[in-house]
Amino acid sequence: MKIYIQARGSYETLLNLSNWAEQNEIERIGLPDHYIVGKQRHDKNNPAPALDLLTASAGLVRDTKKLVYSILVSPITFRHPSVLVKMASTINEMAPNRFRLGVGTGWLEIEHELYGIPFPDLKTRFEMLEESLIYIREALSGDNQGFKGEYYQLEKFPVEPATLSQIPIIIGGGGKVKTPTLAGKYSEEFNIYAGPKETLQNSINLFKFVASENGRDEKTLEITTACPPVVGLTKESVDNSLITAAKALIQPKDEIAKNWKERSYLYGTPEDVVKTLSMWQEVGIEAVYLQLLDLEPSKRDESVEVIQKAINLL
Repeated sequence: MKIYIQARGSYETLLNLSNWAEQNEIERIGLPDHYIVGKQRHDKNNPAPALDLLTASAGLVRDTKKLVYSILVSPITFRHPSVLVKMASTINEMAPNRFRLGVGTGWLEIEHELYGIPFPDLKTRFEMLEESLIYIREALSGDNQGFKGEYYQLEKFPVEPATLSQIPIIIGGGGKVKTPTLAGKYSEEFNIYAGPKETLQNSINLFKFVASENGRDEKTLEITTACPPVVGLTKESVDNSLITAAKALIQPKDEIAKNWKERSYLYGTPEDVVKTLSMWQEVGIEAVYLQLLDLEPSKRDESVEVIQKAINLL
């Protein structure tokens, strides 16, 4: 089980986190692509800075040495697939094999509403997502076959740089049928949100079945998860993490503690966490993006230490 990090913040915050990650042999950082973040999700007049994280990735790959940046994930409503193709291939040219492109349907309606971005119904967004995935893979493949869909069209002509082999596609989320199906067809990484064992197993089984039916080599595909840890080395530290989580997520402490346990999220001391990690390992999950709710160094370091100690207990 590998540990990755997921975070957002100012460019300086992300760069400092990246430097720390490289020093601690952490291979990847996941960047959630949102235009509205934090408390502004609940109150539009409560400002919170939000960067375009694909643009930030371009700077980060040049300001660091080896870290890989995963977009988890970009709503297809934000950008035409041609723009995603050009952004991804440009970042890859700036630092080959260090960028992973995650694409999804989008779910946060308020960011679309406030910026005036069209937000079709979920069925339509899934149709747009599948077409965009076909388009992106074709454009980056160098096959010059083009694509004609209902929402997107790509003429038959040479698209350069053709770097599909260097830009893994990520599909993620908690959908039980469409998400794992699309991931099995089109992604190199299936990033499934943490949940109970049966839910994870059913989605992962479907992902693997679809991948096999489409002639894909399972050994080349990766299954990861993402989860906000509410953990500590001691019970007191866990309680402190719970307070932090309540503030960050704007939820009551008791509700978080209940939900984290019921959903098999990362909660408690290393001895508690190892049970969740063991279950993840059993269903086929290979790595976790820790969605850090507090990037203050001591809290960040303790969260990672707890997960590492739990991994050592596996």
